[in-house]
Order: sequence, then C-alpha cells, then structure tokens
Amino acid sequence: MNPKAKRVIRSVKYFFIFIVLVSIFVCILVLLTPNHTYEHIFATSPEDTRALFKYGSWWQMLVIFALIAAIYPGLTFVKKEVIIEGDFEDHRDKIMKEFEQAGYVKTDEDEEKLTFRMKNKFTRFMRAYEDTVTITKGEAPLILSGNRKDILRLASRIEYALRQDDGSTPDNPYDFGGTAEDTEEESTENQEQK
Repeated sequence: MNPKAKRVIRSVKYFFIFIVLVSIFVCILVLLTPNHTYEHIFATSPEDTRALFKYGSWWQMLVIFALIAAIYPGLTFVKKEVIIEGDFEDHRDKIMKEFEQAGYVKTDEDEEKLTFRMKNKFTRFMRAYEDTVTITKGEAPLILSGNRKDILRLASRIEYALRQDDGSTPDNPYDFGGTAEDTEEESTENQEQK
C-alpha cells in the first residue's frame, strides 16, 4: 500500500479512536457529576449554564482531534537503520529468533522485506491493529519500519544479539573487560597497600 494512503487511513482510524475515548470519558464524567444528565453534555445555546461543555465547543473538539490524528501517525511510525555486518541472510536465524522472543510472528515475506505482527491479540487490539513491523532484506543496513517504541526495542535487541555472536559483547553486562584473575590481583594489591 502507498505510504501516503496508509498514513491517511491511520489518521482516520486515530480520529475515531479519539472520539470513542472522549465519549467514554464524558460518560464517566456525567455519571460522577451530580445533577447532570446526558442531555446536558453540550450547551445548546450561549445562555445554557448547566451543560458540561459550553456552546459551540463540540466542533472545536472535533477540529483538535482531527489535527492530532493528522500529526500523530507521522510522529509514531518511523524507520530505523540497523547496522549489521554482511547481509540479512547471514544473520536470518538470529534475527527471526529475536522477533519471536519479542512476541512477533511472521505474516508475510517477499524478495525485499519481511512483515511481522504481534502474537498477542489483546495487545494488537489496544494498538488499533497498527502493530506491523517490516524489515528489509539484502545488504546492510537493515531498515526496520513500524511503531517507534517497537522499532527502537527490536533494533537494540537485534544489535545486541549480533554483537554477542561476534564475541564483542560479554555475557555479563557488568563485565568491563577485565578477567577474574585481574580483579583478584587488584583487590590483593589494594589490601596489601592498606
């Protein structure tokens, strides 16, 4: 699908999600506010002082929701490069394993990219089914695209896993390069100096 069309669809989807969320909030507010009924949510005239929202505020709220919905997908859905040595096929098993451990399942694959979705149906629902992550195949760098939070998490997982394969990352993240023997010698020297 064309990226611009996808962004418009996401914006429309988020617009309706915002309306549903505000409707739920207003319903809760009416239930908790004494002497208010659903007929008195929006004022029908400038003189109406019993309403929760002043006269004409409903269209202002819709404009604000439309603006937020138009901007939100551009801020939330991004692309990120993952630097690897070689190409995707050299590290395919390790990358696939990291996606599986992060709770993703492969849904589609072609010559250029792999597409993943979350396994957990409740999480997918809470994200409005906007949980797709794609990863390019081919030469480095790999390009991950999807939700910013997921992309950053997956990119760091892949980079860490590939560094461990190279032996450049220790199994113990608190190991700063010295061996156990070096540490024992240093502590013995410190005790002798005291």
